[in-house]
Amino acid sequence: MQQLSQTADLNLDFYKKRAKALLKAARAGDPGANARLKRYGAQGEPALHAAQLAIAREQGFSSWPRFQAFVIESNLDFRELVDRFIAAATSDGRRAHDILAEHPDVAQAGVYAALVLGDWEKVADAIAADPNFATEPSGPEGVEPLVYVCFSRFGTPNSPRAARLALTVRLLLNNGADPDTVFAAEHGPLSCLYAASGLLGNAEITRILLEAGADPNDGESLYHATEHRDLTCMKLLLEHGARVDEANAIKHILDREDREGLRLLLEAGGDPNLANAQGDTALHWAVRRGRSAAIITMLLDAGADIDAVRGDGRTAYAMAVVAGQRAVAGTLASRGADTRLSALDAVVAGQGGEVPPESVASPANARLLPQLAEHGNIAAVEALLKAGVPVDARGDMGETALHQACWRGNAALIKLLLAYGAPLDAVECSFNATPSGWLHHGATNYGHGDYAEGARLLIAAGVSDWTEPSGNPAMDAVLREKGLIPE
Repeated sequence: MQQLSQTADLNLDFYKKRAKALLKAARAGDPGANARLKRYGAQGEPALHAAQLAIAREQGFSSWPRFQAFVIESNLDFRELVDRFIAAATSDGRRAHDILAEHPDVAQAGVYAALVLGDWEKVADAIAADPNFATEPSGPEGVEPLVYVCFSRFGTPNSPRAARLALTVRLLLNNGADPDTVFAAEHGPLSCLYAASGLLGNAEITRILLEAGADPNDGESLYHATEHRDLTCMKLLLEHGARVDEANAIKHILDREDREGLRLLLEAGGDPNLANAQGDTALHWAVRRGRSAAIITMLLDAGADIDAVRGDGRTAYAMAVVAGQRAVAGTLASRGADTRLSALDAVVAGQGGEVPPESVASPANARLLPQLAEHGNIAAVEALLKAGVPVDARGDMGETALHQACWRGNAALIKLLLAYGAPLDAVECSFNATPSGWLHHGATNYGHGDYAEGARLLIAAGVSDWTEPSGNPAMDAVLREKGLIPE
């Protein structure tokens, strides 16, 4: 458990003022203040985040956010701390584990802590005392007990508490809990089945809920179950009647290279010709997401329309040629695809000619820029930029080409886009993140690029908003070198 060096000063405003005072002293040239900043890796002009980090490190914490959370929680009375733990357990697993490590007594603090931790014996006692306990909303979150259990981040498949949480689910169901219980989230209701199968990938709890009658067609479960490499939850949902097309499951599984998952969805009746609002069929989506020729062949064998035209007028073949996916383009051509290209696509594909001015002004063609960046086609991106397509053109998620380049750690493309003035502060609409956020997240969740060089390029361009390690050793070495995260 972490301890403050000055335990009497558990006041966040006090430490904020100390950080500002340290920053002011460093900017005034105080040698001692500057030495404190440099001790924790600060370089260049003194900055507030460096002063906050120094204060946090001097108190024994790895970062300002963790220190800040500890100070806030240390000022809570025990009941408030328990409520905070329960809220974290159903929304922020890392924070919940931190609270439990720092304040182990919360584990013994009543039935709602027992629910999120899977202490089913205490839950059984609560049901014995109140037969309605399993069915009525209650506790600090005002939800049914089944929600606390199914949304608990202690229920990940490899968690030592997963088995006990599964027993708790069964106990609640046996005492009247509705397997279709939902949590009223900000953007719409989310079912306990979604939490088990899609959010956590817990096959045992998924099985228990389905066998108790949970509806697999809740609009979320199958879609998110495709995100897990372990396909057990997805298989369970399909076995219990999940409808593939209602969940948009085929396109979502095409976000990664998963032939077995795709096979299961197609065999379950998924329609490869179902189009989204942009006119993308599964074949278009597979090309856009950079899937292999083998995946393309699977879709064609399942009846995908090879010459279907999406909203911007492109076929899958045109998309593949423009993106530089030669193997996929070759497969499509060998299966009889129409190989004609527009004037713009021919130029982007390096086949010569000139870009028609009206093509540059087309919003659909502007959206092509982030898509080409997604595929790492530097030559095609540069061709569009030279033709006049704006470097801040937005894709379907509101992302720029720089977002896509950062996600993949494509340092050469990042350098090119920065040279054309790509905005560093552009925020996309799915996660409200900037390109630097995509680099930080991609460093461990995509992980195949040169994230260290990407970080150097963004830092040189003025980015300094990273305060936590990314988990990528090479990138984190750069962030430490630049004083953005602690040693």
